[in-house]
Amino acid sequence: MLVDTHRYRIGTIGGIPLYVGSSWPLIAGLYLYLQFLRLQGSADSGLEAAGFALVGAVLFFGSVLVHEGAHAAVARALGIPVAGITLVFWGGATEARADVRGPLGEFLVSAVGPASTLLLAAAFRLVAGELSGTMGEIVRDLAALNVLFAILNALPGFPLDGGRMLLALAWGLSGSRGSALRVAGWVGVGLGAACGAGAVWAFTNRTGLWFILAYLAFLLIATGRQMDGRVALADRLRAGTVADAMAPPSPAIPASMSLSEALDRHLRAERDRSFPVVDDGRVIGTVSLASARRAGARNPLRPVRDGLVPLRELVVVSPEEPLDRALEWIGGREALVLRDGVLVGRLAAADVQRWYRRRFEPTDRTQAGPPVPPRPDG
Repeated sequence: MLVDTHRYRIGTIGGIPLYVGSSWPLIAGLYLYLQFLRLQGSADSGLEAAGFALVGAVLFFGSVLVHEGAHAAVARALGIPVAGITLVFWGGATEARADVRGPLGEFLVSAVGPASTLLLAAAFRLVAGELSGTMGEIVRDLAALNVLFAILNALPGFPLDGGRMLLALAWGLSGSRGSALRVAGWVGVGLGAACGAGAVWAFTNRTGLWFILAYLAFLLIATGRQMDGRVALADRLRAGTVADAMAPPSPAIPASMSLSEALDRHLRAERDRSFPVVDDGRVIGTVSLASARRAGARNPLRPVRDGLVPLRELVVVSPEEPLDRALEWIGGREALVLRDGVLVGRLAAADVQRWYRRRFEPTDRTQAGPPVPPRPDG
């Protein structure tokens, strides 16, 4: 899955961290401005048009959040870890390890996204029937947009939800996730070519869909063409485990230590680093300078446990886990390596890269990308 490393946390939903990517404010502002321009003709004043545009933007991005929340809710129901939801310029991304529940888990977590968007479209359509004027127009447009996004997101190619659904079906039939990834990748290439032809037709006929189709064509073809190389890399990474590549664990901070003492001993010296927090020998979360300052602003003598990021919001892997699955999960972040709740190490993409070079680069200097395609759930 693709996660914007330049992102900002804005809250939690059901204990799941909610972030906005660095690109999101730009697209949100652009959407709001375009809505304002469109509604000026039907509103009595510029201020009223701005108000209607704001309501429409909140409902639109709320729809995206419902879509991502549906992914997270089904994942949680299946016992699948969810590390966060990020709103980005194409829509959103939910960080969930759907593959740990096999093909069925992968399919269910992916399929609920387009299904929830269709349900939202139906709800908007019903509500629009009870409204009139500008507000009714806004809600009818949202119903149509959600139908369009549900259809596009269900197309069987990476990085769309439909690509994950196809992956799950091919995985279940073949028993091989690698083969299923290749199938989904090349189906996506063919679908991207079709979207490209559709974009040319739409542009020739001056239809507004041309830009969306062109973007989908680029996304599907670029991702699909990388699949063979990514699967080959994953096959090599599968030869190692997290224990083979992990770095020594960071110094642990007792949960009972005061935030003031933690700041003096650890956090101020390494401002951008998070430290594991242990209670009775088991990791319960991490603490950083930012989280400690938020909790200790009024009372710096509070214990570290009051200023930590809980374990359920962190990326965690086990030492026995194959490196291909671990790298897919951690992306560009650093993971805690735990065995039965006890800290044994930490793992980042750079650690995997060092292991790969030790193992293969004396005879193979080829470069490769990450083993699994991103999953922006727009």
